[in-house]
Amino acid sequence: MKIVALIAAAGKGKRMNARISKPFIPIFGKPILAYTIEKFERCKLIDKIYLTVNSEEKELCSRNIITEYNFFKVQELVDGGETRQDSIYNGLKALDKDTDIVVIHDGARPLIKETIIQDSIETAQKYGAAITAIPIRDTVKKCGKDFFINKTLNREEIWRAQTPQTFKYDLILPAYNQAYKYKYLATDDAAIVERYGNKVKLIIGSEENIKITTPFDIIVAENFLKKGYGFKFKL
Repeated sequence: MKIVALIAAAGKGKRMNARISKPFIPIFGKPILAYTIEKFERCKLIDKIYLTVNSEEKELCSRNIITEYNFFKVQELVDGGETRQDSIYNGLKALDKDTDIVVIHDGARPLIKETIIQDSIETAQKYGAAITAIPIRDTVKKCGKDFFINKTLNREEIWRAQTPQTFKYDLILPAYNQAYKYKYLATDDAAIVERYGNKVKLIIGSEENIKITTPFDIIVAENFLKKGYGFKFKL
């Protein structure tokens, strides 16, 4: 069985207010993207790694991350698109056609645990599609454009989606093809699979698996790295 990781690293990260793109921002001297790739490089279940990156940053990524950290599983740097969805679609089309399982992960989630990667793969092998998520702990309100509350949602039924989101390749690629045919836009990969009639199995993620979006998230990531732990939920 051929299992491939597809890591999305084409985002500019404008909310970081940095002079360099988010994947290259260092944490303790090491680029965010290098932390992320390292987790998949070490995972024995992963055969190959593909990255979606900005076309103008391919050389920089190859030199300062792939070569610098000796990531031998990285097979190709694929041109990113205008949106994350475009980038992932480019990546999916670039994979070998005999790929069995594709593990899609945000390059800006550098603290993913290898055990979660393994769990997502095993779940996708069994059910076809798996999404990493954590439960909502706050009370969640729904409001209209006037900012008046019109409903209090049942937080026991609501989860915060993370990555990896893992799929059988012969399921996710046709779903993406359909999405582009009918111009359906989604905020994550599971939504596209759900849209076209496939069930997605939830697996438990971790509070440590943050997506670095703002400078504050760098501080959070640094603290997690210093302490060497994260929060783990159980069903």
